[in-house]
Amino acid sequence: MRQEEAALTEGGEAHDRRVAPAVPQAEKAETPEAFLADLSEVLRTIDGVDTYLAAVLTEHLLTVTPHVDAVTNAKSAIVRLARERAARAGEYADG
Repeated sequence: MRQEEAALTEGGEAHDRRVAPAVPQAEKAETPEAFLADLSEVLRTIDGVDTYLAAVLTEHLLTVTPHVDAVTNAKSAIVRLARERAARAGEYADG
């Protein structure tokens, strides 16, 4: 402990003067299910986040017990989403 972080108590013992930051409500201990559900909800509600991509992540990866092929399935869903978007963009470009 550095000198500027330690202070002497009345008994001459050193203690840490640093104060731990308050833990926000969302960061308190919770179940993995609740944490992942909250994370999924946050991803869906933040401005600028692709909600379709967030849904793919939620479905395939943000689960307590993901499927054995979760990454492969997520990749396939992302590629499918990209193809659909590319096809729509091509339709608009063609007029």
